[in-house]
Amino acid sequence: MRYSESRINRGMIYAQTPSFVKMCKVQKNTHFTRNRKMPLNNLMLTVLFRKGLTLHMELRAFKKTLNLKETISKVGYLKQRLKLNPAAFLSLARHHARNFYDDGQMVKKFKGYLILAVDGSAVNVPTTIETLSTYGNASRDHMKPQAQLTLSSLFDTMNKMVIDCTINRNNCSEREQALLHIDNMREITGGHLSIVITDRGYPSGEFFIDLLEREQKFIVRLPSTMFKQEQQQMESDDCLVNIAFDKTRINPHRGTSTAEKLARVGSIELRFVRLLLPSGEYEYLATNVSQEEFSTLEMGVLYGMRWGIETAYDDLKNKLNLENFTGRSPILLEQDIYATVYICNVMNDIILEAQQELEQKRKYAGKHDMAINKNIAIGVIKEELIHVILEKDHNKRKKRMEALIEEIKKNLLPVRKGRRYPRNKGNYAGNYSNTRKRSY
Repeated sequence: MRYSESRINRGMIYAQTPSFVKMCKVQKNTHFTRNRKMPLNNLMLTVLFRKGLTLHMELRAFKKTLNLKETISKVGYLKQRLKLNPAAFLSLARHHARNFYDDGQMVKKFKGYLILAVDGSAVNVPTTIETLSTYGNASRDHMKPQAQLTLSSLFDTMNKMVIDCTINRNNCSEREQALLHIDNMREITGGHLSIVITDRGYPSGEFFIDLLEREQKFIVRLPSTMFKQEQQQMESDDCLVNIAFDKTRINPHRGTSTAEKLARVGSIELRFVRLLLPSGEYEYLATNVSQEEFSTLEMGVLYGMRWGIETAYDDLKNKLNLENFTGRSPILLEQDIYATVYICNVMNDIILEAQQELEQKRKYAGKHDMAINKNIAIGVIKEELIHVILEKDHNKRKKRMEALIEEIKKNLLPVRKGRRYPRNKGNYAGNYSNTRKRSY
């Protein structure tokens, strides 16, 4: 049995446990106990393998897939969905990630460290009175309102695994969410050492103190306006810098716990790294990673790996259609989001295993390395994985999984390293771009 298949099976077994079933009951303990047309297992499968069609067509396709005789009404289905706790799907995503790191056979590291990136992303949701109240309005005053939430995630850039994520109001503190992810991470990744990387929206004196007190390795990019005095006092492109929390830094937070923390600590020492960008500008990084462990050049490589979380959000939004929601109620929105995160973990697990098998065979010795076409892989997984899960016969399930991975391995793209394109902030021509076709 393949490693990814084993982890999927363990996830399905976990979904049958009494503790998980109890977690699914968002309203009453009596829910999901009667034998209805849409029992809990089937209900969760409809959410996991939805394709963004109209609800009628989704239920029609599901009925056909399971060879169900009874018709499922939209009203009855949505009533069942309102009983389902969105946290159940997040628990599945974390469970799959935990199994991945516990197994350890496929875990990639950089000098013994997991390279993790944390970031938030705005998600537009249907605008209703309820969603505006729950998540907030992203529009300016006197403009048409747009409900928007912030999805914050901790992502493994080498293993493509979403370790933790949270759904928040659009004006949430990303620093607080980052610390929450780090606290949750320890239970999921176990004893694996890690380095957490953030962009320019996260640094602050208090944030650095919180990371140091957690004994967490980090690399944080600094904006040009923050810790400017320390940046200007750098004696070289890579040196230790003392950050003093004097009155000018404490007074703006007077009367808060932040001021107390800065005054209590007094000062911290961090490594500052200055890197020259192709544009001619300098990039400043603050870290507690030692010079003995990682050179100046390697620090630039490590920070560049942070881009993995940006591509992860692109996968979630543009390939897995995260913002194509079932309905408008917050509970339905959150179910769809966390279910998509779980599918993303499963998808990347299968692709990683297929990619490793591809690299081991070394059949392609051409000009470029070859990588799995992720867009095609998503379409195949969305179409076929439900049949793997529903198959009761062990041998038949194994054959289905083999066929799924073999099909994924046949669809390849060349890896052209070092390519750069100017940012295009405008819309693509027409509604249907030839370069961004959907796989499902």
